[in-house]
Amino acid sequence: MLNKLNILTINNTLTLLIAIIPLSFIAGNLVLNLNIIILILISLVIYRGKIFKFEYDLLDKLIITFFVYIISISLINFFSNLNENNNDLDTMILKKSFFYLRFLLLYFVIGYLLKNNKIHFKILFFSFSICCLFVSLDLIYQYIFGFDIFGIEYVDRRRMSGPFGDELIAGSYIQRFSLFLIFSIPLLEIFKNKKISFLTLSIIIFLLIFSVILSGNRMPLILLMFSLFLIFISEKNLRKFFLLFVFISSILVLSVYNFNQSYQKHLDRYYDRVTEFIILISDIYSKDKEIKKRYDSRRYVIEIDGKKIGMPNVYVKEFHAGYETWLLNRFVSDGVKSFKKNCQKTSVINCGPHPHNYYLETLADLGLIGLILLLLISIISIYRSLIKKFSSVDKRFGYVITPFIFLFFIEIFPIRTTGSFFSSGNATYFFLILSILIALSKKEFKIKDL
Repeated sequence: MLNKLNILTINNTLTLLIAIIPLSFIAGNLVLNLNIIILILISLVIYRGKIFKFEYDLLDKLIITFFVYIISISLINFFSNLNENNNDLDTMILKKSFFYLRFLLLYFVIGYLLKNNKIHFKILFFSFSICCLFVSLDLIYQYIFGFDIFGIEYVDRRRMSGPFGDELIAGSYIQRFSLFLIFSIPLLEIFKNKKISFLTLSIIIFLLIFSVILSGNRMPLILLMFSLFLIFISEKNLRKFFLLFVFISSILVLSVYNFNQSYQKHLDRYYDRVTEFIILISDIYSKDKEIKKRYDSRRYVIEIDGKKIGMPNVYVKEFHAGYETWLLNRFVSDGVKSFKKNCQKTSVINCGPHPHNYYLETLADLGLIGLILLLLISIISIYRSLIKKFSSVDKRFGYVITPFIFLFFIEIFPIRTTGSFFSSGNATYFFLILSILIALSKKEFKIKDL
């Protein structure tokens, strides 16, 4: 009966496994990894070698090279340090590097499924949108009542966590899935009446911006505003909503800033950090050997060209730690998650878990060669996807590929603080968006069934 209803088909099952990835993010890394592994295993069992049988282009070869490079440097690091005391760390790095191969398999699986039109994008967009909308409303509920719908109380009045509990990442989550909520309106053809569509989009913009403000995640708020700005000025069909976006965002930010002292201090502190970073850069390039006394009380001080310069905040300290660690192995490093091990060999005091920036972490863990490979993959992917988008005359295809283009661009934006590039959550999101983007950009790809 279920087969007759066309519910438990293989295509629907695999689509659902991809569609619930945002839900797996909420459930935690264990569920997220299980979701990815089950998706890969089912695909390999059903389609077997067909997944790997296709004409490999430049991007495919670069991605394979990237993963082979990670495994190679991890093996070299492990066998070259067999007799040293820190062999446990080298073993951990090797295990992490091999487990990281699941994202290469994910890339092949996504590519095969899309090439053969086995993924239903309407299901995908609907699920991504519902999850994003749920977290947004849950944050607002938590702010009003002091606890979310699961009974989770907020950790800090300035920062709502919603369903994520002690992890203050709700704003980042909303920012990452926000554009699917916007593009679901034309793709799913929910509202054909223009007035209702306009009202719905107004509510969505309000919910997205307001909920991210409540999360207290300042960088995701900036990235969300930036991505919405790019969408509303670049998309012809959405350009008419630009003034609406400016109006809503301005009213929300100014209202929260002026009427809530805790959020005001929170945003002011971010402004201070940006200002401190600019001053730091100017001092580094200054010819004046006498640095101002404002750095005398800093706990963490570095010396550049004979000048002692204090680190104004923890993020700058972590950036510096990533840079110093990279200098140990400029071209080839030791592999995934090797930053903490190598950072201890530098003059850096109290090394953190990662440098809080994708590019610095890639330099520290994989060296310059690893970063060049990653940059080539990212730049070519963006270029090809834009060519494919503007050469297509199918509006449905534009609705599908556009959010992936802009979300991937925001994800690789260099001037930002980030989590660890090699963590389960960030790596899953990165390679999911990248895999779909590359598959959509293939010359032979056409949407037959959404």
